[in-house]
Amino acid sequence: MILSFRPSRIFRCLILTLLAITLIGCSEDKTPWQLHTEQGTTMMEQGKYPEAEQELKAALELAEQLEGQDPRLIQSITNLAILYNAKGEPEQAETLLLKAVAIHEKGPNPQTAELAASLSNLGALYVTQQKFDQAQASFERALAVREQALGPDNPEVIRDLENLAALFVRQSHYAQAQPYLKRVLDSQEKATGPEAPELVEPLNNLALLYRAQEQYAPAETLLLRALAIKEKQIGPTNPHLLGSLNNLALLYSTAQQFSQATPVLERMLTITEEGFGDEHPRVALTLNQLGEIYRLQDQPEKAIPLIQRAITIIEKAEGPDHSSLTGPLNNLALLYVATEQYEKADPLFQRTITLTEQTMGPDHFRVERALRNYATLLRKIGRTEDAVIRETRANAIHEKNNPTRTSSQG
Repeated sequence: MILSFRPSRIFRCLILTLLAITLIGCSEDKTPWQLHTEQGTTMMEQGKYPEAEQELKAALELAEQLEGQDPRLIQSITNLAILYNAKGEPEQAETLLLKAVAIHEKGPNPQTAELAASLSNLGALYVTQQKFDQAQASFERALAVREQALGPDNPEVIRDLENLAALFVRQSHYAQAQPYLKRVLDSQEKATGPEAPELVEPLNNLALLYRAQEQYAPAETLLLRALAIKEKQIGPTNPHLLGSLNNLALLYSTAQQFSQATPVLERMLTITEEGFGDEHPRVALTLNQLGEIYRLQDQPEKAIPLIQRAITIIEKAEGPDHSSLTGPLNNLALLYVATEQYEKADPLFQRTITLTEQTMGPDHFRVERALRNYATLLRKIGRTEDAVIRETRANAIHEKNNPTRTSSQG
């Protein structure tokens, strides 16, 4: 699996608030507030939204009767906001979260970590609505409040840094995300030491950011460090290394350093076969990756048997119409074209197009790519009219998926 910036991190505050409420309800002598909250959160998790709303509203009514600034009031407001967001009613969720922030601000000590949590929740909601400027303002304020309340090096501050970084990454504003991810790494290292397992994720995330900016050398340094930490922790052949190894292989591939990607993928293949068995679908994934690297190095004699084996494994494990076949089928067809085995490539391209349409939709960009690949073959074998038909359809898909760009170019 390729490690990526996890969108779920943006919503971690919302999720943790809900879990905290559920845990509160596990005591033996439950209050009416706890009972309503537990029943409401359980029903929400089951998708029973009307029943959940009734219970969570009852919990909120009880919390509003409590004296002082009882934390259960904020918790009830937040739970109900989560429900409304799950129901597709973000405006009502926003109203509730703004109310939670206002309650904190009116308290005797407004600059608290609890206020930061509510601001983070509000920012997370704005992200779901793609209101990125408002999300940024909420996350930045949450960071400032938490720093003031807990200090700049407190581990809790990391969540705010991660939220801001993830927000910028989501908008492809990589330069703005970079200082936040650097600070996450620095803070984590101060808290846990330079070789702690907790460093693997921030190392990987910063490396992936560098890769997105085509800064391959610093990305490689970070990925190798993350890999070394994991190897020291779990050993050199543990399947849990596959994510780190895949990140490294992908970096080398993106940087067109194919000779460096090859041994990494070969190691991944060995670990996957030993960990999952020779016919596991994960083996097929690595076989296809390794075969593609060999193809890019003009070594079809090595690539073809690997991808053929990948296709056989997937067909046996998942069936002949599984979506994961589209990549290997396309790669094998390209290899047959490269080796002038056109009669073998033709049915593979047709099968790739059909499967991609069935599993991803007729206007998916991968359908466009498959059509163009097939058109190239058709031109090579003199079927120009058939090639034009595929190219025309590919152009139509491209225009549909890129209307603004196409019109501006015209």
